[in-house]
Amino acid sequence: MRSLLLVLLLCLMPWAVSHATGSGELAEQAHDVVRAATEKVVVSISKNRDIYETDKARFFWELEDVLGPMVDFQRLTRRIMGSHYRDATPEQRKRFAMVFKRSLLDSYALALLEFDDYQVRVLPPKTDVENTLRNTLVDLEVVTSAGQVFPITQSMYFHHHAQRWMAQNVIVNGINVGKLFAEQFEQMVQERDGDIGAAIESWSASLQEQGRQLRKQARASDARDKQTEDRP
Repeated sequence: MRSLLLVLLLCLMPWAVSHATGSGELAEQAHDVVRAATEKVVVSISKNRDIYETDKARFFWELEDVLGPMVDFQRLTRRIMGSHYRDATPEQRKRFAMVFKRSLLDSYALALLEFDDYQVRVLPPKTDVENTLRNTLVDLEVVTSAGQVFPITQSMYFHHHAQRWMAQNVIVNGINVGKLFAEQFEQMVQERDGDIGAAIESWSASLQEQGRQLRKQARASDARDKQTEDRP
């Protein structure tokens, strides 16, 4: 899950579209989005790495300042809530989006902070697939210092109202992120007899627990690294 969220952060970046209409030209535009996003987010995380433990509020404010304008959280909220989005009240939709957004920021930050050294490779556009404004795919790889390779497929779409490219889904190691989250939320709604409000609060508690586990793993990893460094 940590690697999955890391990649999603690196890919969520808007980009203006030109008058290009060909499949190959659209693919190039979407690839430029991912390259630009990678550079901008990595710079932000690197710059603020040292303040994560001492000033989390500032750290997340800086991260949200970079990420906020880039992500269509309303679209993501609709996709994950599925048919329950129509039945939810405006307050419930807002609550869900807020919980989802904060969880992503927290998980992204921990994922990026844990990897001291990594590379993101944006692979050349494929010539055997059709790219459109509704769905253009970008393939890339995240390579850790240990040599682990995480294959990614990023689905991009062109937001006509905002006049920019935005991310709408990501597949990591064969795991469809949007589908995974949607299935988790659907299960929570069913377990609570259709009570959307209760499901949202359970979703919030579940994401918070995931965040605690990630922080625990990160601290354990840091401790192991320190012990290794202290050995004669």
